[in-house]
This record gives sequence, structure tokens and C-alpha cells, in this order.
Amino acid sequence: MTLDTEIIQVERRVEAPPHAVFRYLTESGLWARWQGESAELDPLPGGRFVVRMAEGQVVEGEFVAVEPDARVVITWGWQGHPRMPPGATTVEFQLVADGTGTIVRLTHRGLPPEDVPLHRAGGDMFLPRLAIAAEGRDPGPNPA
Repeated sequence: MTLDTEIIQVERRVEAPPHAVFRYLTESGLWARWQGESAELDPLPGGRFVVRMAEGQVVEGEFVAVEPDARVVITWGWQGHPRMPPGATTVEFQLVADGTGTIVRLTHRGLPPEDVPLHRAGGDMFLPRLAIAAEGRDPGPNPA
């Protein structure tokens, strides 16, 4: 049986070099600055990926690929979610040098169609927060 799944792609230019952006994708404290209330990251293939969001929601998966300053791939899913349990989907961050900045390309694969609007809104909200944090500014409190 094959399930229908969707892909979301979001792109944003960040006024910071790839090595600076990469840190915000692989260091727990820096990840939590732009998304979630806390994060537990073990950025090695097979390593743990856990982000505690607002209202007790927890995203869980594992690192699939970690290419310094170029690419991070994680599995993604929600504890207690009926269609998207931990590790059910894949999120890829590609970092492409662009002058003194970085183009961040986020691709979220394997989403159940009914979950696309929520995750598209999340990408549209959190990728700008990543840019603000990686540029050395304060993105403000994490949204609920």
C-alpha cells in the first residue's frame, strides 16, 4: 500500500556565512533560539533529534546526514501524532554560499496531505527566525 505524501520547499537568504548557519542546525542551544523551547541534538548520522515546542508538543527523529556547512537531513515527526509519528517525514536543509551570505533551502518530504498547511505555515514562520538568529539578532520569544 502506498500512501499519498506531499513535499514543502521554502528558501531564504541569510546574511551570515554557511558555517554560522550550520551551527544553528546542529547545536541544541542555538536551535532552541529560533525554534522550540528546548532541543536535544546529537548531530551525527543516527543521532537523536528532539525539539520541545510550545504546549508540550515534542518533535522527534534522528539525523540522517550531516555535511558541515552544506547540508543537514533529519527525520521528523510528532510524539502522539496519528499520521506523523516520530521519524515519519524527512526535513533537509541545504546551505548554499551566496556572497557573504547563505541561501537556506528547506525541503520537507513525506507529509500527509492534511498536514501540509500547518507545516508550510511553520516553514514560513521558522525559517525567517533562523535567519534572524544566524545573523546575530534576537528573533524574540518562540511563537506558540
